Amino acid sequence: MRIKLTIEYDGTNFYGWQKQNGFVSVQETVERAIDQVFGGAENVELYGAGRTDTGVHALGQVAHFDIFDEILADTWRQNINKLAIAINFYLIDTGIVIVKSEIVDDYFHARFSAIMRYYKYMIYNRPVRSVIYAKRAWHVAKPLDAAVMNEASKYLLGTHNLNAFRSVHCNAQNPVRTISEIAVYRDDDFVNMEISAKSFLHNQVRITIGTLKQIGEGKYPPEYIKELLDKQARTSAGVTAPPYGLYLTKVDY
Repeated sequence: MRIKLTIEYDGTNFYGWQKQNGFVSVQETVERAIDQVFGGAENVELYGAGRTDTGVHALGQVAHFDIFDEILADTWRQNINKLAIAINFYLIDTGIVIVKSEIVDDYFHARFSAIMRYYKYMIYNRPVRSVIYAKRAWHVAKPLDAAVMNEASKYLLGTHNLNAFRSVHCNAQNPVRTISEIAVYRDDDFVNMEISAKSFLHNQVRITIGTLKQIGEGKYPPEYIKELLDKQARTSAGVTAPPYGLYLTKVDY
């Protein structure tokens, strides 16, 4: 029986989603909680929709795992809505919560079945920093022109070689990606960017917002994005924004 989980987490104290020896990850923490629910009857392996980096948050991460034990499967088939509650009991004070648990078809895969991923980046834009949003948004003291940032962002819509917008450590063979939607807007003291695509390059969203931030400060005109797309050089793009302003908000299947 295959189970799909929708997961929300504060990435502050995690070394990203993916398991890594010697570091605390979201994936391993959730696996251990599931193991406790099942009393060790299953060797659970969790597959996630996106490998969020250290410090990145999620409102709608999706993952799946399989139950092979027939008795265990029958038990939870009748109580699937309670599985999230049971797992959450062992996630108290971890910064992770299971929002929803549901049974899916065997062909469903949290990563490979995804057709669209949605991210949001939050900039806290006022002269004085915030203690509440210290690890929830990037504090930028200099005033930003959100309208200009939004104008610049539209050059990224569609299919492009995004070599300028990926980490030098990115392992993707192909730097071409298709951005379906992107928008930058102001909400009081926040300047937010929302972006969606089927897949992203390593640090793509953070480099994108770091570049748009410099445009919003007046360092470059909106057309500079087009120049970066032509140059295809990471060294010409903006800074990599800090991880704590980034949220994986939703995944479509």
